[in-house]
Amino acid sequence: MAPVNSVIVCTSVHHGNTHVVAEAMASATGGWVLRPGDEAHEAIHNADVAGFGSGIFFGSHHRDLLQFAGSLNPVQGCGAFLFSTSGTGHRIPRLIGVDYHRKLRRILQRKGYTIVGEFDCRGFDTYGPWGRLGGIAKGHPNNTDLKRAFRFAHDLIHSE
Repeated sequence: MAPVNSVIVCTSVHHGNTHVVAEAMASATGGWVLRPGDEAHEAIHNADVAGFGSGIFFGSHHRDLLQFAGSLNPVQGCGAFLFSTSGTGHRIPRLIGVDYHRKLRRILQRKGYTIVGEFDCRGFDTYGPWGRLGGIAKGHPNNTDLKRAFRFAHDLIHSE
């Protein structure tokens, strides 16, 4: 099997939670982590698979990441994976019908990307109302979260 060229575009603004997760994924894929911008545009143009992630802000990925995804050129045959960190994680809100990844997924699908996987984990969160309470999910992402992120990315790249 030929090596897979991967890049991960990540916006991590408050505590570095999402960047740590992105680095764990990059170590599994042999790819690299970039912030949204010109360098990421060029890298994605040459990638076989691209990851997109950020913390969750009031129910969605960070606006910089959403704007970046919206600015991408249409593609054919490129896989994409989504990931996020939040105080609650993604699974609990999904049980009540809230999908943190919906906006980003739709943008990328309209651009022609095939979503090949999604990952989430908890991350220390002091955004919005959680800051007044001293934050939630202290200590996350932890080693278990990072091992899960590594395994997720490894399995995406080495599934065939």
